[in-house]
Amino acid sequence: MTNLLGTLKPASKTAQNPAPDAGQVGAASGGLHGPGGPATPEADVTEIPLLDGEWIAEFEDTSWVAEIGKAAQDTPFDFFGGLFLDASLGFLLFGVLWFLVERWAQDTKAAIARRELWEDEQKKGELERTTLLRRYFISFSVFFGFALTLGLFSLRYRVPVLQSLALTVQRWLEGGGLSRIIAVGVVGLIIYSLLRVVRKTARALTPVSGQRFERQVARAATIRNVVESTARLVLITFFILFVLAQVGLNVSTLLAGVGILGLAISFGAQSLVKDVITGFFILAEDQFGVGDVVTIAGLSGAVESLNLRITTLRALDGAVHVIPNGQIDKVTVASKEWSRSIVDIEVSYRADLDQALSVIGDEAVKLAAALGWSWRITAPPEVTGVEALGSSGILVRVMFKTLPKEQWGVGREFRRRIKLRLDAEGIDIPFPHTTLYWGEGQNPALGRGTSEGAAPEEGHTDER
Repeated sequence: MTNLLGTLKPASKTAQNPAPDAGQVGAASGGLHGPGGPATPEADVTEIPLLDGEWIAEFEDTSWVAEIGKAAQDTPFDFFGGLFLDASLGFLLFGVLWFLVERWAQDTKAAIARRELWEDEQKKGELERTTLLRRYFISFSVFFGFALTLGLFSLRYRVPVLQSLALTVQRWLEGGGLSRIIAVGVVGLIIYSLLRVVRKTARALTPVSGQRFERQVARAATIRNVVESTARLVLITFFILFVLAQVGLNVSTLLAGVGILGLAISFGAQSLVKDVITGFFILAEDQFGVGDVVTIAGLSGAVESLNLRITTLRALDGAVHVIPNGQIDKVTVASKEWSRSIVDIEVSYRADLDQALSVIGDEAVKLAAALGWSWRITAPPEVTGVEALGSSGILVRVMFKTLPKEQWGVGREFRRRIKLRLDAEGIDIPFPHTTLYWGEGQNPALGRGTSEGAAPEEGHTDER
């Protein structure tokens, strides 16, 4: 090993050896340039500095082992006391890093648990990712603590190579590296505090209370996520740029390059930008939300999901409609704050109209007070009266003001109840029928006319 390392020394270390005679030089030059080639001393000198000469000398010097053994025998108290101090400082560094990692992991898991729109599987995946990152960060903490202990020990007892590395780190710290580390730590702490303030402020401005369906919860959660994500992106980007500036990179050049790249992306993603802006205003203005029943561009369904880019509708037959937010120009919302059920009922022309109106109004009031339906109806029902005189009957309209998305159930229940009540009261519900008039003096059983050669009058129909 010593011979091998000796061959890797630079030429300055071997300059003390006797110089080769002219014959040897000529042979060497002939091997390189052929017979009669130039024979210069520089032609056969090729330095390959695989290792620095000082480091090679440190590898060869093993006196440090004897010094450590002697220090342990002569002054065991000082030796083990210094070793304990080095280990304590390394353990202290590990403890600080471990505390920060654990605090980050707890905050991240709590934030995942508060995600109202995430499914259980998505939360489980994010928790597993957080746990894996926590293990990696703790491993890095152990490495840094051990490196600090080893570096201090190497400085104390001049361990080869490690001492050189430790001295390099020491010179860097004394030359301004320590102040840079402190500055990065302070800025990181400030940004972490700002993120916590933004998170708490967003939750205070978008409180979630009990709702009969999840549209308000979804809106509040989505706005929170947008605010928190935007703040996190801005602050973390600033922190990364600050760290790069402390390392010594030219941040202005980097920002110029990122700006040009962002401009190029914006030209190619105009529709995406439009989707995001439209989606943000839909959420901020609460135009509609998850759980609402809407009609967009002729497509109707319940809003199954809504984010900054797309709106997903679930139709009554189960079909899913995915609509980019940038294409939404008109929206019809059937479940905004309150709804109304409009029920039209026809009664026969032969029925007593006043009795029919009284029966219909009485049954509407009973439905509004019935158990299981009273909470759905938010105002007394209205019997508007006769709306039309149809071809088969008289049209009477009843209106119920209901909670959002309850109008269809209320309408179906009232139609069932009023059919049974009208049958019980003997009030006919008309149905289309046809009466044939063959003309005066005509009898279809006797043929086309009553007398020979007489043409019958033209027949016509009347539906009622």
